[in-house]
Amino acid sequence: MLDNIDAALESAISSHESGDLLIAGEKYLEILKANPNHPDANHNFGLLTVKLGEPFIAMQFLKTAIEANPTVSEYWVSCINTLIEIKDVDNAKIAFEKAKELGHSGDLFDKLESNLTLLVNENLEELEEEVS
Repeated sequence: MLDNIDAALESAISSHESGDLLIAGEKYLEILKANPNHPDANHNFGLLTVKLGEPFIAMQFLKTAIEANPTVSEYWVSCINTLIEIKDVDNAKIAFEKAKELGHSGDLFDKLESNLTLLVNENLEELEEEVS
């Protein structure tokens, strides 16, 4: 059992930032084993999973982070960016609207909105090409 989750999180983040992704991942998972709903560990493990090329797996961790603490804008940004990356337009729009309803705003959300608009337009163009 993990005695000090804060110290373990600090250590995991340090490993993550230094590029030691395997060690960071193991530490995040150790935290999540002790506290499956830990928002920072879920968020950071989600980011690590995206970095390792597994954005679909990352979504479960990013969603858990938001469910555990929906007041953190960074969690929403990471989740919406990942949804945009996997071209899940519908869920990206839903998440973006929910984040706005909760009061999240600012430059990052303006950029997300632009990226989301580009993705919607891109999907429309693909549909038009398929029809013609």
